Amino acid sequence: MKKIFLFAIMTLFIFACSNDDKAKNEKNANDEMMENGMPSGHPQMGGMDALSELSDDEEPNFDPNNPLLELSNLTFTCPDAWEREKPSSSMRVVQYKLKSDPNSKIVGFFFGEQSLERENIDRWKQEFEELKNSKEEKLLGDKITMVTFEGVYNVKPFPMAQEFTPTPDYMVLAAIVPSNDGPYYFKVFAPAKILKPEIENFKKFLNSCKIK
Repeated sequence: MKKIFLFAIMTLFIFACSNDDKAKNEKNANDEMMENGMPSGHPQMGGMDALSELSDDEEPNFDPNNPLLELSNLTFTCPDAWEREKPSSSMRVVQYKLKSDPNSKIVGFFFGEQSLERENIDRWKQEFEELKNSKEEKLLGDKITMVTFEGVYNVKPFPMAQEFTPTPDYMVLAAIVPSNDGPYYFKVFAPAKILKPEIENFKKFLNSCKIK
């Protein structure tokens, strides 16, 4: 009887720990989606499985020297001023670094079929303590939405940090690109002096998009 009681207690303990770990993992995934461009409350529509499959960490033939990027029915060409690297997070489907400033990363995300274009644009704006310049434009015959923001940006020490430092003269370049499987989101933030020379490269990357 004592053995049965102990076994039951151990089973309940293992089950509780498993649920707690699952809840923590889901929270971390949701936090990173919010930090990297998706609005609060966005569902994980097939997100974790899809993102894991598309992450460069899962690509056995990953070649940083290949300028072509294939996502869904889309093909992009990397500008000469960027260098592709393996994503530092499984949430990222692609990651580039600026050759002019390797600490600045252009990252791409995919979160499923649902399009939340306006919600994302509004959220990117809210990352600024004070937004001084804002520009929204359409590329490739209105298929791609690109935004440029500049002002006092709330810089965080790491993506999920609660604390931040309002920092002037910062810029965000971001874009939303529709595909057969759902929209892809591209984003980079850095001091304006670093990103201003990259605006044309960002546009060049987006305009290189070929639709299959």
